[in-house]
Amino acid sequence: MRSARPFVAAGLLLLAVACSNDPEPPPPDTDDPPGIDDPADTDPPPPQDADDDNADPEQLAATWESFHTTWMEQTAQDEPDPAAFDGLAADPGATVERLDALRAGGRLVTTDQELWPRFDIDDDRAEIVDCAIVSQHPADQPDSVATITISWEATATLTEDGWRIDTARPGDLFCIAEELNDELLDAYEAFRDAKNAAWDPPNPDHPDLERTMAGEQLEFIRELLSEHHRDGIVIRDPAPTDNAVVFEVGIGTATVSDCTRQVAERGAYDIETGERLDDLILPIGDDQLDLQSVELERSPEGLWRVIDQAGTRDTNCEPGSSRYVVP
Repeated sequence: MRSARPFVAAGLLLLAVACSNDPEPPPPDTDDPPGIDDPADTDPPPPQDADDDNADPEQLAATWESFHTTWMEQTAQDEPDPAAFDGLAADPGATVERLDALRAGGRLVTTDQELWPRFDIDDDRAEIVDCAIVSQHPADQPDSVATITISWEATATLTEDGWRIDTARPGDLFCIAEELNDELLDAYEAFRDAKNAAWDPPNPDHPDLERTMAGEQLEFIRELLSEHHRDGIVIRDPAPTDNAVVFEVGIGTATVSDCTRQVAERGAYDIETGERLDDLILPIGDDQLDLQSVELERSPEGLWRVIDQAGTRDTNCEPGSSRYVVP
């Protein structure tokens, strides 16, 4: 079962009004001079709530993005500046001390980033969990850019001036956001479904092809479908996709790997006779494991499409294996 998508939870403040049948209290002491109230009988003014606009989760998301960007910028500096975190961190000085201690003297230059935060908001407090995709290089090695993923845990407080980050600490590498994980696995499953639909019978103009594939991959599949349409060949690949995992992610790119215990129905068939064409696809062996990997790319509209695929037949892969730990 796949993990749930990100959530934003808002705490609810419950106001209780007590009711009583006790008799009315005695009249106030008249010894006090007129016009002067007893301080004990004076209700304190109600606390001023922070601006409702600031409590919007979108405002928290904007603060977190600005904080993360500033953190990455200051990581590349010889002397990180606490003033850079003014309006973002509850304690800019302590934030810079944490940053400097964590980087241990090293300086990394960030060239690109993509955040995937989850917020759990309870009244004026919030917890933040993120898995940021970051392209970085050492400050003195501009040609050594590497894209990595970094998990984050942070807390924030809502003030009259908006959200402020209280604590923030990067954690493990090789993470993946739940929403991104689901998007990629859904895209892989749609790719497999599109191939099965377009091949039975073979139709190079099937509308699902363009929705799930792009570039040379789309051209290759269409050419192969045209050949099989001419020759009357059907390819069936009904194996489940439950073991597919996200193997690698970048900014707008990803790899999904699928180690499958193959099913006997996998094969090529004559469209008229139904005869199995073993010269095109060999029969499936007992407990045969096949490995397939696909490269995906995100379109400007946010749609993930397969741009390349590779496979290994009858291998020793492990179903569900990945170097990512997916919740």
